[in-house]
Amino acid sequence: MKEKSNNIDLTTGNIMSQMLKFFWPMLLGSLFQQLYTTVDAIIVGQFAGKAGLASIDAVSSMLRLAVNMFVGIGTGATVVISQFYGAKKEQELHKSIHTAAAFALIAGAFISIAGIFIAQPALNMLGVPADIYDQSLGYVRVYFAGLIVLLCYNISAGVARAMGDSKTPFRALVVSGILNMILDYIFVAILKTGAPGAGLATVISQAVSVIIVARSLMKNQGAERLELRKIAIDKKIFGAIMKIGFPMGIQSSLYPIANVIIQKSVNALGTDSIAAWALGLKLDTIIWLTFNTMNQTISTFVAQNYGAKQIKRAREGTRICLVATSVIILAMGTILFFFAEPLGRLFLTAEDAHIAKVTAVLMHIQAFTYVTYAPTSVLSGAIRGAGESFMPMVMTLVGMCAVRIAWAFFVVPLNNTLTTIIWGYPISWALTSVAFILYYIPFSKRKFAE
Repeated sequence: MKEKSNNIDLTTGNIMSQMLKFFWPMLLGSLFQQLYTTVDAIIVGQFAGKAGLASIDAVSSMLRLAVNMFVGIGTGATVVISQFYGAKKEQELHKSIHTAAAFALIAGAFISIAGIFIAQPALNMLGVPADIYDQSLGYVRVYFAGLIVLLCYNISAGVARAMGDSKTPFRALVVSGILNMILDYIFVAILKTGAPGAGLATVISQAVSVIIVARSLMKNQGAERLELRKIAIDKKIFGAIMKIGFPMGIQSSLYPIANVIIQKSVNALGTDSIAAWALGLKLDTIIWLTFNTMNQTISTFVAQNYGAKQIKRAREGTRICLVATSVIILAMGTILFFFAEPLGRLFLTAEDAHIAKVTAVLMHIQAFTYVTYAPTSVLSGAIRGAGESFMPMVMTLVGMCAVRIAWAFFVVPLNNTLTTIIWGYPISWALTSVAFILYYIPFSKRKFAE
């Protein structure tokens, strides 16, 4: 099978070197995406005012919920394609690429059309205030209309990464991100279109990213090549994708519920506490981007090696990834421990500087406990890479969601402070990681022996 230069065969070569070549473009892409999202907020806030920002924030959770299920299924496509790529099964690889593309088009068209019709009832159900209702409705309709583009990007980027190419999606994010910022300025600052203009800028820039990644796939050779006329769903392969992706979609859709309940406890403490909590979420963004990127890296690595029957290499790669993730997260946590307060002041005015001190207290609790999440991040990815998605969903929903909800209902009322609330997070990380370790040991012996 002739490989395109951007593709990385993770079944050969030095494990750490190959992983890092795959890991860095994804992490940098995520960081850049976070950067232009921040710039988006600044442009909307400056030129559309608080009404523009509020009209987007008021519906953001609903939009994420609509997308999460299908993004999870896309993760299943990435694993299946990675396994066929590692196994050098050219016919199955070719069919799986085109099945994923067909799913993106069909599912994207469905949620785009359905979203446009349910936009108004959904806003009524959310109780969006009258002064921002029109802007929110316009934004939601534009966003939903463009969901087919978002889904096509996620699927096409997942296909590229499944074959070891994380550079092309990174380049697509850079180009589309810069375009998004330019269009935001044109639509929001110059044309005064408010939040709907920001939504349109996002849709157009995402369409460009789809074109970049799709063109790259169409330039591939042999079985790796995307051919528009061959886009169709293969029932057997689609079943394999759903077996892995559907539980992931369920997990992604239900996961935010626990955080909403936690947020309710925070909201009860007043504006300063809400601001300190929100600031903490900004400061540890890099931690969670690193965890997510490592999860995708080990999932692709294990999937390729599992498909190639490189069982020893898959297990060794998992061990190396776990150690590397722990070391990187400890280093990042140490930086947050010592610099949380000065970093927090960058986001605050002089009169609100006291909020950074509260955030620093929260970061001091979490700084050296983030590492307890490392086994969950790495082992869940490794288990999915080997084709098992149901148990990772169950363990994550119980350990990360149920534990936090129980903490919010039974522990927090005894002493409703930010420090009490924050301790629910490291406790849930540690318990979930213990569950994954206990599951992974017999799983790896059984699954990798099959």
